[in-house]
Amino acid sequence: MAEMDVGRHCQVERCRRLDFLPFVCDGCSGVFCLEHRSRESHSCPEVTVINKRLKSDTGTSHPCSFRDCAERELVPIMCPSCEKNFCLRHRHQSDHECEKLEIPKPRMAATQKLVKDIIDSKTGETTSKRRKGAKNSETAAKVALMKLKMHAAGDKSLPQTERIYFQVFLPKGSKEKRKAMFFCRGWSVGKATDFAASLASLKNDNNRLTAKVTTGCNSLEVLE
Repeated sequence: MAEMDVGRHCQVERCRRLDFLPFVCDGCSGVFCLEHRSRESHSCPEVTVINKRLKSDTGTSHPCSFRDCAERELVPIMCPSCEKNFCLRHRHQSDHECEKLEIPKPRMAATQKLVKDIIDSKTGETTSKRRKGAKNSETAAKVALMKLKMHAAGDKSLPQTERIYFQVFLPKGSKEKRKAMFFCRGWSVGKATDFAASLASLKNDNNRLTAKVTTGCNSLEVLE
């Protein structure tokens, strides 16, 4: 009776176990049992080749020239400016502080500075004119007020501390359109109105019961 050819023997010499479901190594194409299926367990020649290649590559790796950097690269990475070798992390000029790094100058720096100086000078000039104009207007108002007080009509016996000044606008048909007057701060509105009508020589019937009440003037503008 013929023997059936089932399974394969492991190619490891010290094993030679018959395995009905053998494994084929994808590196050396050898046939092995379950125990020796890995490359390391059957000393696969492909592993030896890879290890030799790694050792060879390690010997020819290129160290980084940046200070305190221990990184190495399998291929050289040269800086085109300083012509030194660097790792991937320090390959750019700014990363390894290249001694020949050129800092780009801002475009049109001189023009921008000139425009800024012109704007600053115009702003300062405008501010100065505004302050000067406001100061002149304030001074002119004070002078006008002083002149009006000098020509204001009123009871001369009133002390200066009790006087209040008004620009009185007279009714239509009067000889004057307006007249500066001063009254006592303690007077009522009625007394001040009667006094204003008297100073302006206006007809005033406010003291008559049957007469129509009139103010004797159109409006008052406070001067002080």
